[in-house]
Amino acid sequence: MIKEKPKKSKYSDSKTKAQLIKEYLVTVFVSIFISVIITTVLAVRAREEMLVDLFSENSRRQKMAIEDARQMIAQGQYLDDLQKKSYRVCMHVGELYETIGDYISAEYAYNLAINKRPSSTLKPYYKMVAVLAAQEKFKEANDIIDSIKDCPTKELLRFKTRSYIVIGDKYYSMGKVLSAAKSYEQAKFYYDKFTKKDKKVEEAIQTRIINAYIKVSDVMVKSGMNSDAIRYLKKAESYDAKNFSVQYKMAIVLAELDPEASIQYFEKLLSERPQDIDYGVFGYALMKAANIADLDGRPTQAKYYRYKIHSIDLFINRKVIYKNDIEILLKSFNIKKKFFTYPLELSYLFTNVSNVDIINLYGDFVLLNNNKVVETQSLKIASKDNPMFSYNDDSNKVDVKFNKKIYSKKELENYSVKLYLYKDEKYKTLMNEIKFPTK
Repeated sequence: MIKEKPKKSKYSDSKTKAQLIKEYLVTVFVSIFISVIITTVLAVRAREEMLVDLFSENSRRQKMAIEDARQMIAQGQYLDDLQKKSYRVCMHVGELYETIGDYISAEYAYNLAINKRPSSTLKPYYKMVAVLAAQEKFKEANDIIDSIKDCPTKELLRFKTRSYIVIGDKYYSMGKVLSAAKSYEQAKFYYDKFTKKDKKVEEAIQTRIINAYIKVSDVMVKSGMNSDAIRYLKKAESYDAKNFSVQYKMAIVLAELDPEASIQYFEKLLSERPQDIDYGVFGYALMKAANIADLDGRPTQAKYYRYKIHSIDLFINRKVIYKNDIEILLKSFNIKKKFFTYPLELSYLFTNVSNVDIINLYGDFVLLNNNKVVETQSLKIASKDNPMFSYNDDSNKVDVKFNKKIYSKKELENYSVKLYLYKDEKYKTLMNEIKFPTK
């Protein structure tokens, strides 16, 4: 008689104490591991959201300051008996009214502060200049500045430098750019007297002067006063001989007045940033210069200018891509949530609308967070196997996937993508910049 073997059950086997302890430890370890992962993910997400909040903190503080000032003014009559108050109180009241844009009340308070100020400070004078400029009372503001006699003290130099800057900024915002330029130059005059310079302040003043003179030249060109435009551009050039905007505008305006001088500017720009210049104007300057050289009996120079037109044409076709050469369409943008993150995936369509076929074209897709570069994806747009023919309806599709992990949909509002296209890596053209659509 054959005995039937008893069926084994996982519950029938007795486990040793060591096995039970081992299983318990494994369970505890797995639980702890999962908890750590979840906690880490949540902590990273919280940190990301905290960083996002920090970027907008300054604008929030400014709004809060204005609102707080309004509430304080609504609760008390600060101008009453202000004549009897101390210098500090007058200054605080002036700043309170200046914050909410009540410049008349602020002017009254600062005027009292001037009469009560300690001899060692010029701060109330500067505050007075600022509120006078805000009210477009430029004569009164300059009278305040002139009332302080020049002396070689750091306090006075700082006061006059800052005062002329604030007046210049107000002129500039009003479109009175020549007056702005003169005020900025006054600021530079006093700033240059400092023995110890701050590079950022120096550059800020210089940039203001250059931008003001560029604006002045634009006004002159619109009025048909090209010679005056060149005069003001030369003033700007004296502050920064390598400034691209100044050099380019000089080249454009001189194309009509003095084409050979225009060519000198264009040739330098062509070797540095050909993607940012108008080849049509350059070609016009070269042709006009060639005709002038012929009339002057300089046939060799005329031949050189005409040859230059052809050689530059070849250079542009081989090396340079212009904004208007390519039509760009953002076909799709994926922000579907996956595993606690929002992957950044974009799909572009590129169409050649230039007059030449494009065999080689590359793109740099630059991801930015509040204008700071986070990641760059470099991809091929066109090649010998996948060319872009001139005015062809077919588009080249390119999919872009960024590695950056985004932990909240709200955070996407701080991100953007700049797209640079190029045939030659030396000459990249910024084609567009997109903000992420979060809805």
